Amino acid sequence: MSAAVILLMAGGALGWGALALAACRVRSRTWIEHVAWAFPLGAGLIGWLAAVPPLFHHVAPWNFALIPVAGLPGLLLVRPRRPQPLSALTWILLAIAAAVALGDLFEALAPPTDADSLAYHYAIPRQILREGHLVFIPRALDGAIPLLQQMTSLVALAVGGERAMTLWAGLSGWAAVLLTYAVARRHLGRDWSLAAALVVATLPAWLYGAGTGQVEVRLAALVLAMALALGDAAGKRDLGAAALAGLAAGLAIATKYPALFLALIGGLMLLGQRRGVVKAAVYGVVAGLAGCQWYLWNWINIGDPVFPMLYGILTYPAEAPWSLEQNELFRRVTAVVELALPRSPANALAYPVLATLSPPGLIEAGRTGLGPFPLLVLPFAAAGAWGARRRLLASGALSAAAGLALGFYLLWFFFGASQRVRHFLPLMPLLVVCFTVAAVQAARVWPLRRPLVAAVAATLALQTAGQGVFAKRFVERELAGTDRATVLSTDVAYVVGAAWINAHLGAHDKVLVGVREWLYFLDVPALLNHPIQAGEPKLRPDQSAADIAAELARLRLTHVVIVTPPDGVPVTSEGDPLPGAMATLLQAGCAHAEAVIEPPPRRASRTLGGGGGESVAVAAFALHPEACGLSSPSR
Repeated sequence: MSAAVILLMAGGALGWGALALAACRVRSRTWIEHVAWAFPLGAGLIGWLAAVPPLFHHVAPWNFALIPVAGLPGLLLVRPRRPQPLSALTWILLAIAAAVALGDLFEALAPPTDADSLAYHYAIPRQILREGHLVFIPRALDGAIPLLQQMTSLVALAVGGERAMTLWAGLSGWAAVLLTYAVARRHLGRDWSLAAALVVATLPAWLYGAGTGQVEVRLAALVLAMALALGDAAGKRDLGAAALAGLAAGLAIATKYPALFLALIGGLMLLGQRRGVVKAAVYGVVAGLAGCQWYLWNWINIGDPVFPMLYGILTYPAEAPWSLEQNELFRRVTAVVELALPRSPANALAYPVLATLSPPGLIEAGRTGLGPFPLLVLPFAAAGAWGARRRLLASGALSAAAGLALGFYLLWFFFGASQRVRHFLPLMPLLVVCFTVAAVQAARVWPLRRPLVAAVAATLALQTAGQGVFAKRFVERELAGTDRATVLSTDVAYVVGAAWINAHLGAHDKVLVGVREWLYFLDVPALLNHPIQAGEPKLRPDQSAADIAAELARLRLTHVVIVTPPDGVPVTSEGDPLPGAMATLLQAGCAHAEAVIEPPPRRASRTLGGGGGESVAVAAFALHPEACGLSSPSR
């Protein structure tokens, strides 16, 4: 069943993408390029359409299955061609690609354990199916966000279940890899193009996110499609390529907020072309139609299309769960957590080097870095770019790729909300292609071929070894037949809490939880306690038991399940008032402990293993607001 659903979605994505290319009258140069270009565009269109059924409270599987089915006629426009003979080196590179893909397949067969995916990438689609309609989650950074890619997960989950959803993640994670090959193939031979694609497929940050619900790698495919279209629009009077660039840009901004920078850069690049005003206008209209969906949804629900960035500028509804105090706390804490380096020209130059050789912990480059390729190949690329600067600048696709990468990096570094290195991942395929083309050009002019080959081979050897280490646990578990519950117990934070909730609470209860990874697994109504990203519940350290009980009753909460010390007694925590609030309620008799569960030992690293060394418990508390003189919430 799962395999059939994936074939349906892949066919639907290719079909919808081929129809988009035909509608814009844009022709690909090769069959591989046609497929590579069509897939991410078609997947984005599936995600766009998938928001419609739940908007009207229609979440039956057949409603979602019809979306990829409707795109299948477009497959008639995809015509494969006879492959050319392959060299020995090509076979070696393809064998490496197959090994990497096999590791990704084993990851896709495993249950989801990535924290971000469980907290919102997969949790939101599952919540939509559980509640039967589109949901708005007034939580900054991971709730009220563009959800285009999450809607593709919703289609796979609704039609084929969890395994179909994880298999779709594994497949869609390769879209940008194939498109990297296609873009590079316009300027390089087959083997160099394959090598560039493999560099991308084995980047540490790519391995970290491609097989999960995280959106950066899917955004990378749309950015590549956008670069191709912008390059094709150069020097042409026809507006089809500009429209296609607008479609890619719109689907990108419907994927992640930082893509707004990319859309702006793309529009400015079109303005500099012949008939630039007309092209930019077409681009802007198409991008607006393709990208407005989730911004309108946020605006309708809370008054801010990019919540909470425009708080204080736009008027929020009186009942909006956000306040001046919450907004100031959010901005102050995120600035400390997300911005590791002061914003300065010197640090903008130093960031790529620091992220590779000596990364600050806050940017997470230690486990999700960009690999050694940029630094190893930089000398060759610099020499080649300078020597062939006129020819390279005259290349539409390359100049578009370089412009997007440089422009986004500067805007992202100086104005972006986060400096985590994986947020630059959508531009890495562009960077790899540009560096590889320039470096190969240098090797054609100077005797640099052997050291360049050595640099690329060293990168692939190192990163492929990393892929082997990463995939090892998935292969071992699948071959050993390890059951889902065992995997989750060691890889998901205190998942016994979610199991207790599902076993003991029902649809008439509502639980406040303190661990975000539980959200995907819960079968009952729930609210995540996050004092930084969410304005509810409104708790303060100085509140009385009656005030705390009234706030929790206002939200119709019946239970609270949080992580506590081993004895199950909550202890006041700096930065999180909930444990202290629960201690106050327990002392006043407004709550009692229903269960104290000792979780199994956690793995310090899902990849490398090792124990976490923590001594904690998961405690479940039932609320009794009537003991504080309040009526109980309706159950």
